[in-house]
Amino acid sequence: MIELYYLKFECNLVNGFKKFLNNTFMEKFRNAILFKNVNLNLKIRLKTNLNLKGKSILQFKKTRINDEFVSNIQTISRPQENQKQINISNLNSFVTGSEATLNESLPSLQPKKRKRLYWTDCARIFSMLGIILLHSAGYGCEKTHLKRKDSNVMIICFYNCMTRFAVPMFVLLSGTFILDPSRTFSFKKLFRHNILRPATAFAFWSTINALINIFLYKKNKPSEFLKLFFVGEEYLWFIFMIISCYLISPFLRLFSDDVNLARYFFGLCVFWGSLIPTLKNIFTQDELNTWTSRWHYHFTLEFVGYFVAGYHIVKHVTIKSFKIRVLLYILGLADIFLIFGMTYRLEMKTGRYSKDFRDSYTLTVAFYTVVLFIFFKHEIGRINFSERAIRIISKLSALIFGMYLSHMILKKLLSRYAHIKQEEFLDIKLSSSIGCPTFWMVICGSSLLVSYLLSITPILKNFVV
Repeated sequence: MIELYYLKFECNLVNGFKKFLNNTFMEKFRNAILFKNVNLNLKIRLKTNLNLKGKSILQFKKTRINDEFVSNIQTISRPQENQKQINISNLNSFVTGSEATLNESLPSLQPKKRKRLYWTDCARIFSMLGIILLHSAGYGCEKTHLKRKDSNVMIICFYNCMTRFAVPMFVLLSGTFILDPSRTFSFKKLFRHNILRPATAFAFWSTINALINIFLYKKNKPSEFLKLFFVGEEYLWFIFMIISCYLISPFLRLFSDDVNLARYFFGLCVFWGSLIPTLKNIFTQDELNTWTSRWHYHFTLEFVGYFVAGYHIVKHVTIKSFKIRVLLYILGLADIFLIFGMTYRLEMKTGRYSKDFRDSYTLTVAFYTVVLFIFFKHEIGRINFSERAIRIISKLSALIFGMYLSHMILKKLLSRYAHIKQEEFLDIKLSSSIGCPTFWMVICGSSLLVSYLLSITPILKNFVV
């Protein structure tokens, strides 16, 4: 017997209701109810047993469902108070149904599977290669060439300019997924998944670096271990930065799908985080520095702009015109040579290493990075990769974090013990313009191997790569 009341539509599902949810009964029952801007409150108490072909017996009691079911099939009006009983045959008609109807109903009850964006994996791999080339050429190598006025300094400077997109690109990719409001968010997931893994990776690799500096290189004393551990090597700054972005992501998610508000925020990031610092590098007057310092403005500085821009570009920026995209790519290439030209000219003038126009926050690097991100979205994103290519891309993408964490350790070990560096390969002297790409390939291969070995090592594979 079914009792119908106008309070709440409540059912408590027991003994295998999850299996029954995929049944035609629920789909038909939902399609039979229409609420037109009215909160129709029903309270159904089902005290009948349904034997579904040997499956578990279901007994309906109370649970809370607060949905507005919309259907174009049937409109039910509110019955009178004395209408409390429904013929059980109507209920049976909901349960029984053809196999075709059941198959049509199931897809609407199951969540849609997300399509993986393989272009983001390609961008991640490309960025990692850029970071390793940046560190292979390195500001140390460029400073040395400047001091001795080596003719290869121009090539080294170009290597260091064209790879400046790499770190901002990683931040763009990180924001692409974590700021998506359609993805399930919880603080438990934020701390146990997004933050715990980088934190444990930092603890592991900072320990390795500290032990190497103390016992292998003899640069520090054992008493300095804690200091070395907490500060970490210079390249590990990325972990601190990305964790800080994750920590504020719950607030950023609140407006990530609000186009106007997100673009207003992004505009503040461009103005305060990129334009003003770039102007300070061009015009070194004390008045400009004093003016900017008095604002005490820090809210949208550093990498938070890239973090917000990643999701916004993926979700809300689509350039349909191929001609406009080609023009944008040409401007991006021109921007690389602009960065190189201004940097090289300034270094030749001062005789000192400079990153005034190629730091991650500068307007020149920001533009170059965003254009490259758009290129991966529109051009690489339209490629239909084969199954084999997908497996390779997915595997390499999974090893990127381990490559980043290990590549600087391997760089030092190769330089010190294998005699492989910018101007040398196994005791063979090389020009730095050739030696840097050679050094880059060796570091890429060795760091990929280390990351792979750690990825198949129990326990470590979940926490350090």
